[in-house]
Amino acid sequence: MTGTIGIKIANGDFYPILDENSTVKKRLVLTTVHDGQESVQIDLFRSVLQSIDDAQYMGSLLVKNIRPRPKGEPSIEMIISSDEEGHITADACDIDAGADGEHQILNVSHKTADSFSQESGFADFNLESKPQTSDGLRSRTTTFTETFEEKRRSPWLIMVFALIFVIIAIGVLWFFFFGDKDAVSFLKGTGYEQTAPVAPVAEKIQPVEPPPPPPPPPPPPPEPVEAAPVIKAPDTPPPARSPTAARKRPPAPVSSYKVPAVIPKNGVAYRIRWGDTLWDISEAFYRNPWLYPRIARHNNIRNPDLIIAGKTIRIPPKN
Repeated sequence: MTGTIGIKIANGDFYPILDENSTVKKRLVLTTVHDGQESVQIDLFRSVLQSIDDAQYMGSLLVKNIRPRPKGEPSIEMIISSDEEGHITADACDIDAGADGEHQILNVSHKTADSFSQESGFADFNLESKPQTSDGLRSRTTTFTETFEEKRRSPWLIMVFALIFVIIAIGVLWFFFFGDKDAVSFLKGTGYEQTAPVAPVAEKIQPVEPPPPPPPPPPPPPEPVEAAPVIKAPDTPPPARSPTAARKRPPAPVSSYKVPAVIPKNGVAYRIRWGDTLWDISEAFYRNPWLYPRIARHNNIRNPDLIIAGKTIRIPPKN
């Protein structure tokens, strides 16, 4: 059964890279998980189920003397390729080292891979799409950068495409450089030829005058307008109205109450009767109706305009 070649990342999962026996080359960018990390070990595995449970250890790449960087920044570049015979080639190096830097190369075949899994613990690197773990690298925006993917194509397929292109180019040139007769003869038998009827040409065209426009319709007759009625004043003036007597408010019941000349310090009890108002009560006891708020505050009356007949209140002294 065809397996998948991948690496073990920081959280212990198997990360697939390419299928074995495929002619593919891929480039990965790895990041560190610790600030100032100086070495990274990359373990290569083969799995059929794309899981670390059935993964077979194939080899390791140990990249040393890495330029110290903050965690999460690209540090290691890894290029891995495979061929049809199952040979795997992996090349890892420090990104900052450039072409003259130290490269760690691993050549292995899945046919000669070890049949046991290596207990290498957690990896000290991670890919971009994987979440950050305490022992793994933090991911960036992209999982890895595939800079190129090379596939071998059969030469006969390229030749077929080139031959088709040449035939099409020759046909277009022949169609444009030869006359219309050749073009029509080329289209005969293909079902695309079509002859358009030729319209006869008149020797002389006589102008035709347009008919005169019809006369406009007569305007409608105006509608009759009725005269407005005239309203006349009466001959005799209306009788004068008799003046009505002004309506007087009956006196409040408190006006008949015998008010003491001097109000004691503890006040005077008064029973409200129908028709009384605090205005009238203040005028009767204080000879000043504007002092009605004093009576309302003393008796905890929230609305001075609303008092209840039959309720006894206490009138405090004026001063």
